[in-house]
Amino acid sequence: MATLYQAHAKMTSGNNDVCVLIGNGAAGGSARLSAALATSIDSTATVGTLLWTKNACHLIGTGAPTMVGQRARIAPPSGTYTVTTFGAAAFITVSGAGCIFSNISVFNGFSTGGAAQIAWTDTGQRNYYENMNIYGMADTTSAADAGSRSLKIGSGGNGEHTFVNCVIGGDTVTRGAANASLEFAGATPRNTFKGCVFPMSASAATPLFGIGTGAGCVDRYQLFDNCIFINAMDSGATALTGAFTLPASAGGSLVMKNCSLVGDGSANWGTDATTLAQMYVDGAAPTAGTSGLAVNPT
Repeated sequence: MATLYQAHAKMTSGNNDVCVLIGNGAAGGSARLSAALATSIDSTATVGTLLWTKNACHLIGTGAPTMVGQRARIAPPSGTYTVTTFGAAAFITVSGAGCIFSNISVFNGFSTGGAAQIAWTDTGQRNYYENMNIYGMADTTSAADAGSRSLKIGSGGNGEHTFVNCVIGGDTVTRGAANASLEFAGATPRNTFKGCVFPMSASAATPLFGIGTGAGCVDRYQLFDNCIFINAMDSGATALTGAFTLPASAGGSLVMKNCSLVGDGSANWGTDATTLAQMYVDGAAPTAGTSGLAVNPT
């Protein structure tokens, strides 16, 4: 197939169809997303957003299984190509359920970006991600906007996704606004992150690794198991206020099991007391209010 739009159009929902994305070892071999390519498959399309709407349809990358910058890669067209030409702030949106996404890097950066760019949005249910590098805010404009994200999860109570050995975010472009690598919304329940890395290079104290938006944004728990959150301070990044922020009555807990916040000794897991009261940290040698036996961090 010439494009991912065409491959998805050929799939049948519920059939466990598989699209294999083959890299050539270089960024030049990326699968491109654009408004023009979307329109070439669907004449009613007006934007370049890839809509993955079908259940049990899978996207697997073939190439070296590195964690960062896999060459089975999805990106906008190279050269001068703006988010205005793309036509939307959302780059890829998944609403299907029971899908597998594996060994692919997603680069959401334009020659000129815009507000509230989101590299990957998942409003579906029970999708599985392994060895994915989802890099949003990869241009200076989106990295400077508070509404931008790398990954957004949730809508109408949907969730129960699993992320294994994924890299969410990037540290090439510095972030200077209160944006977030990861957003939880819409009462999303029971999402699990295992062995994931969240990189960032902040140029202000306000960027976040994670945010919950609105009361009831999560349900039950969000589990981070052996994940690492890295702000590149030894490479010149600015100290953060905190890693996560949650509203009052978020609706569930953030559970951090054997996780580490690297590069910022003064930052806490949460930006404020409201957030900290809805987080539990377990792992390492027990330290009162910081780590150990599933305590509320202080």
